[in-house]
Formats: sequence, C-alpha cells, structure tokens
Amino acid sequence: MAKTAYKARLSDMFGKDWSDAILTGDYAAALPCSIQDVDLAAVLPTTFYLFRFGRRRGRGRFAEIFGAGATVERLAERLAASTHCQGFDDDPTRAALGDLLLGFGLENRDRSERKDDPVQRALPIHYFASWLDLPPDSGDLRYVPEMLVALLADQSGPVIEPTPADLPTPFPVGARFRENLLLKPFLTGVTINGPAASLTADQFDETAAVTLPEWLIIRLAGLLEQAPKPMAGKSAPIVNQRPLAARAARVFRADLEAFMAAYGETMPRGVLLNFLEVALAVGMTTVLTHTAAALLEWAEQGKLPAASEQRALPLFFDASKGRDQGLRNAARKVMDETVKRMTDVPAILMMLRLLDYEARQDAALRDQLPPDAPDAEARINFLGALRFERLPGAPRLLAELERKALRVAEAWSDDSPTLARKLSAPLPPRARVLALARALVELRGPKQANKWLELFDSCLLCDHPRGLAVKRDSGRKPARNYRLTPLNDEALDYLVHLRRAQAVREGVPATLNDFLESLRDRYGFHITTSPDSIPLSSKPLGQNRQCLEMRLRDLGLLESVSDAEAMKRLRGRFQMTALEGASGERESCRDR
Repeated sequence: MAKTAYKARLSDMFGKDWSDAILTGDYAAALPCSIQDVDLAAVLPTTFYLFRFGRRRGRGRFAEIFGAGATVERLAERLAASTHCQGFDDDPTRAALGDLLLGFGLENRDRSERKDDPVQRALPIHYFASWLDLPPDSGDLRYVPEMLVALLADQSGPVIEPTPADLPTPFPVGARFRENLLLKPFLTGVTINGPAASLTADQFDETAAVTLPEWLIIRLAGLLEQAPKPMAGKSAPIVNQRPLAARAARVFRADLEAFMAAYGETMPRGVLLNFLEVALAVGMTTVLTHTAAALLEWAEQGKLPAASEQRALPLFFDASKGRDQGLRNAARKVMDETVKRMTDVPAILMMLRLLDYEARQDAALRDQLPPDAPDAEARINFLGALRFERLPGAPRLLAELERKALRVAEAWSDDSPTLARKLSAPLPPRARVLALARALVELRGPKQANKWLELFDSCLLCDHPRGLAVKRDSGRKPARNYRLTPLNDEALDYLVHLRRAQAVREGVPATLNDFLESLRDRYGFHITTSPDSIPLSSKPLGQNRQCLEMRLRDLGLLESVSDAEAMKRLRGRFQMTALEGASGERESCRDR
C-alpha cells in the first residue's frame, strides 16, 4: 500500500476533519512543539526575535538581498563591497573574510566547511543574528522557539503579550527586551531609534566595542536594513502553550534564570554560547523525559501525576566518557530501557487525539472540556476520566470509538489480518481505545512512529560536540543503532557552573554530594545512584564516582577542604555577577 493510501482510505471513512486532527504525530496540549527532528542549536536567533517583537517570525530579506541558497562566498562578496569593509578587494582577502564568517558567525548544512554550500544558520553571537531569517521558514524549527518563549515568559493569557512595564520578570517580552536575561549579553551596541515596534528601530551604536565575530554579524544584518516581518493573520500570535511536564518546565526556567543572571555578562562569549547549547539540551531533554513518564502513568491510571510528583525517565551518565566498558554497559542498559518505554508514547498521544476529537464532537462533553492552554493538565485528566468511564457521557464516547475501531478492522481485514484481529478481539472499552491508537500508529508506518525518538535525539544533541548522547551501530543484522551517554567536558562544566549559581541563590555551599543529588532529582541524571526501575551493581557506581571526581579535579572544578565527602566542593572557572539577596554573595561569587 502506498504510504499515503491509508490516510486517503481513513479520510474517506471518517472525513477530512477527522483525518487532519488524528493522523499526525503532534499533540500540543502535551508537548507544544512538532514531534520530529529539529536543529536545537539553531533556535536561539529566532527566540531572540520572538522576545523582541512578541510575534512569530515571518520571512525577512536574506534571500532577497543575498539570493536564494546564498553561500558564504556570496555573502563575503557583498560584505566586502559594503562601505564598512575595506581592503577585501581580491580573491585571497575575500576568501579570508569567508573563513571568518564560516568560522565564527555562520554554519552550513551538516557543518560543511565549503564556501560554495548554502548557508543554513546564523550563530547567536549577537542580537542582530535574529535579523538573518535562517532558516527562511521559522516553522522548520518545529515551534521550539515558540515553546521556549512561552515557557520562559510564564504568562497567563491565551497568547504571549508584551510584558507590562510594572511586572517584574527575568524574561520580559516586547519593548522591555533589553531587560531580558537571555538577550542582555547579546545586546552590545544595540540602540532604539524610533517606535519600539518598528522593524527598523534597532540600530547599532558605532562607538560600541564589539568582537570581530559580532561585528561581522552586525554588518550582515545592516545590509538587510530591517528585521524580518512578523507573520500575518492567525499565525502571528505566539500561542501561550506550556508542556504538561510542569515541574521540568519550572526547573528549565529557573536554571536559565540562575545561569544567565550569574554568568551572562561575565563569561567569555564563546564559552557562553557553548554552555547555552548544553543548557538547551539539558532543559529540552528533561522536558521530554518528564513528559514521557507522565504520559505513561496517564495511560495506566487515567490521571497525570501532580506537578510536584512528576519524575523523569532516567538516564545514566558515564563519567569515563566511554573508556570503561562496565560504565558503557551500564549507560546503555539504562538508555535502552528508557527508549523501550518511550516507544509507547506515540500510541498514547494518538489516544489523546482520539479522545479529544470525540469529546469536541459530543455536544454535552464539548462544554465540559477544560481549556488546553496555557496548561493542559485538567484537560488531559478529563480525557483520562472519559477513557476509564469515570464521567457521564463516557460510555457514549467510547462506543463511538469502538465503532470506528471495528470499521478499521473490517477495512483492513485483507491487507492486514493481524491488525484487524487485534482491533476486533473482545476488549474492555478503554483497551479498545488503546488498540485503535496502536493500529493507527502502525498504519502510519515505522518512520512516523519513530518521530518521538527523532525529537529525543535532537534534544540530546546526539552526536553533537556538546551533546548529551552519541549513537553507535550494534554491528549486528538487522542493523540497529543504540545510544550511549558519555558525560563530555562541556556538559560537565556547564552543570557545575549552574549548580554553583543555584547554590549562591539558595545560600548554601556547592558540595559534590549536593551536585549529584541535584542532577538526579531535577533531571533524572544518574551518576552514582541506580535508577529505581533499573538496578545497577555497586561496583560501576563506585567506579563512576571515582571517574567523576578525577575529571572534576582535572578540569579545576573540585576542591577538597578535607577528606570528608561533605567537604568536597565545586569550584568555578568563571566569575559570577553578585546576586542580590544571596547570603554571602561577595565571597560566594568569586572563584576560589
């Protein structure tokens, strides 16, 4: 059967409206980004734009000025011809200018170093990178920037609005963008000339001191003359939709606030950008693993865990960076179990879409449906109560889903008799909903079913220099990849500096034991402890601690006041900004 034939057949059976609502991988009430592969390292410039203008980004002038499929070679030629660049009049000097652009400001697809390959993204080294509409269609970023803005802005309305002048918040939207902790380090030389909402209001102060990479991005943006236009019509507002993993979302927001307040204006720009990539990976991975765990519990109980009780599916990080076979095996064992549990998530999301659609079609239930934004916990619990027949009207809705399941079984009785048998077997109503969901996921094919794991890999920055995981080939047939979680230096460096910033805010010393507990409790990251559901022997746990302590000392991130475990404390390599109200902030904020 052709890959779209199943969709056409189901659309004929149940209508296009049903098909469009059900035969997708997304469910924004649970996770407000598109569930598929995304370049997580490319989202910050668009996030800057969303905070600045409070609307979704449309197309800008990049292709108009530099041409479709613009290359570094072409950009260097245009920049060399501008009034701000002198001395780049021949091929060698323009090639050197291209090297600077590609080395510090722009990136090609697959990080190609060829100057004749199309430019894919701008590095967020300065706010004016947001003027370069890369990628041209912001939808290619899978709504991750919109989700980040909703999560960080933490507003209460249906869409993101400009932050009022008198509202204290670390991440304001709109005219107060200069106060935004995420943007502040990247605003050197930015002035406002004219109405704040104008696309040409942001100007560069020529007397400001900036680094060469910043200057190059500023000059490229200047050739465009204005920021990209916002989207028009119904697509323009940023929907205020937060993930159902409320605890992970709060942790993500608090982490970025603590980290940027402490280091945003003191840390070298290159280090800050690298750490921000790790911060996004940690935050998005934690949101995803908390979401998966909450959905699995919902499928079993018909109710989400309370926000305070939400926990992540575990990950075990190998502090030997893959050099110790026992630690590699432990990391793989935990990851394999987490991935195995995640394979049920697409069917659970399909269940939610089925229940949500039928509830919206039922005149009595429609009026009882809780809102799905900005937080959808009540709505998803309502759908769970329907599936478990805890509400009036549930038998009617479940009977309709049973009729649909039996019609699908009949329609596929010849093409897929096994699927048809599973759907038509005697089942209680709530099990029939799950059977229908699994059947629809199967009909969509393995490529679509694996989209959740694609997003998981993207959030982990899998195989990225600063990623939290790597993929390896099992070397067996049929071919199968597996994931490992070696703890790389930059991830460890970021997590240590983040914990130090948190400790200053809490008024407590940043001890090694506290660091390890924080990784486990906040993110589900295990280093010296065994996940509850996946027992590990004490030997690899002890070895992992030894490896971690050795690595921390080698990186200059650990000091021991005495031999006592409680006296092993984290140290930082970078100075922190003093945090108002933190106890002992002067001493705490200096490197020891």
